[in-house]
Amino acid sequence: MLVFRFGELLRARERQLSRRVTLAEVAEATGISVQVLSSLRSPGRTVVTNTAFVESLCRYFNCSLEHLLEFDPPQDAETACHIDELYPDRRTRQ
Repeated sequence: MLVFRFGELLRARERQLSRRVTLAEVAEATGISVQVLSSLRSPGRTVVTNTAFVESLCRYFNCSLEHLLEFDPPQDAETACHIDELYPDRRTRQ
């Protein structure tokens, strides 16, 4: 599973700027909706996104991909790799 580290990066940005950074502010800067950003901030939540969002966030935070995303492989060696098995609720959103 891919884990977004958006919440960590947002808190680090707030410390760097010594002020609160709102999701609306990030949304305006990146073009990504507040709803999507909110879901990325929720730990453990499965989010289907695209590479444009990932690139925008890397540029906003001035970070590399591995600082934004972490791959947390499942413990079982017989894991699925088909997108419909990885994200079963994806079909209902299309």
